[in-house]
Amino acid sequence: MRGVSIGLACAIVGFSSPSQSFASGCRQMLESDVKIASMRLYADILANAARNGWDYAPEAIVSGSKRHFDEMKLQLIAAGYEIVSVGARPHCPRFDTLASE
Repeated sequence: MRGVSIGLACAIVGFSSPSQSFASGCRQMLESDVKIASMRLYADILANAARNGWDYAPEAIVSGSKRHFDEMKLQLIAAGYEIVSVGARPHCPRFDTLASE
């Protein structure tokens, strides 16, 4: 499951595959991109649960969303990715070229 989550996060963030995306050796992801990927994946989980008749209280959805995001970050870190906050100064070329445009 961990490999699936990491692969889906990379796909949602816009990379074709984790190994190809970071061929340059840079393994950074913006925290905001990880948050968006987590929200999309969690929305899919909730939609599948609703189709199966499950119903969650709003508080449970909020706490589950936060837990899902935290777990996704930990899985990416364990896989060797660095999660960079939006205000930080990343050292990857991908971010340098985006900042100069």
